[in-house]
Amino acid sequence: MSFSVAMLSVHTSPLDSPGSTRDAGGMNVYMRELANELGQQNIHVDIFTRWAHEDTPRIVQLSRNVRVIHIQAGPRASISKNDLYQYLPSFAQQVEEFRYSDANYYDLLHSHYWLSGVVGSRLAKCWRVPHVTMFHTLARLKQLAHPGEPEPQLRLETEQRLIQHVDRIIAATEEERMQMIRLCAASVSQVQIIPCGVDLKLFVPHKRQRARQQLDLHHPMLLFVGRLDPFKGADLLLQAAAMMEEDAEIVIVGGTLVGDSDLQKLQKLAEELRISHRVRFLGARPQPELPMLYSAADITVVPSYHESFGLVAVESLACGTPVVATRSGGLTKIVHHGETGYLVPRCPGFFAERLDTLLRDSNLRAHMQAAARPSVLQYSWRSVANSMHSVYKDVVSETRLAKAT
Repeated sequence: MSFSVAMLSVHTSPLDSPGSTRDAGGMNVYMRELANELGQQNIHVDIFTRWAHEDTPRIVQLSRNVRVIHIQAGPRASISKNDLYQYLPSFAQQVEEFRYSDANYYDLLHSHYWLSGVVGSRLAKCWRVPHVTMFHTLARLKQLAHPGEPEPQLRLETEQRLIQHVDRIIAATEEERMQMIRLCAASVSQVQIIPCGVDLKLFVPHKRQRARQQLDLHHPMLLFVGRLDPFKGADLLLQAAAMMEEDAEIVIVGGTLVGDSDLQKLQKLAEELRISHRVRFLGARPQPELPMLYSAADITVVPSYHESFGLVAVESLACGTPVVATRSGGLTKIVHHGETGYLVPRCPGFFAERLDTLLRDSNLRAHMQAAARPSVLQYSWRSVANSMHSVYKDVVSETRLAKAT
């Protein structure tokens, strides 16, 4: 069964490189790779995102059957996602106007993140089509993981309303599904588990020595990849590195090298900890460069407060590099403790201890390197797209049946 899907991502574009902004991360990769794989299955996908850059074309053909369509809602400039709610009615109206002018009919809507969910609910009602959503991170679960940073009440209330009205919710893990059911009153049949994926052709192991030579590295290396949002925990890695006995180089991939306040805070912290001489900030790097970085690293560190899935961990393991991560969320399913890395409480001392252990024991590290890639081979994007296609078929069939009766 072929479909035409309107995919919504108000606050961030699938064209943005992960880590390049505070809002660009695993979700951008997820949308882009899922849409591309669906396109290969003859599903037409239009991804609607806010037009944030003057020099970006209105329509970008991403791949076969997949377009990115930029919608004018608010100023054509970068805006914090916390300030976008006021522009959602305009965004929904502009999507409808594009659909009408382009003579398109969409079989369903697939929204990403709560802001897009609001737009999706409006359009689903107008178009009388089913609405599938993926929150990527629920505010309630985020708040439980990091009580010191309360989430906006608007987001909490809006996500709760969305859960009551969408046709399907995609959860990345069984744990996330159960939390949605227990804490947010989602119905058992409403939430379906589809894990995120990894490009197994791109993310492959490279010779570590060769990778290090290309990057001009001469010491054991710890790698952080991702947004520099404090929730992701790059600061904890620096604190752990300062406590370690082993003299490792820390490479941080994410952010921009000029005018990035989050990066500047990390640079200042490294100076205060007296480790700035062994911390390298590379800024956000394009996806094709990441496999060489993962391969060069002895260990990838994922010190987030919470991860719904843990895409960086999967990418690292696919490249044969062990992961030391917070014992939280989807990371507990991705990292096999003692086999492909370690899961630890979110505390610099625990991270420092495990990182020292792995760097000192070359045999243990070699064992984990050998086990890493086989542990994630089930997470192909084709598998993810096949599962999503099944969800689409179910909700479209249910809606058509309801209309007929």
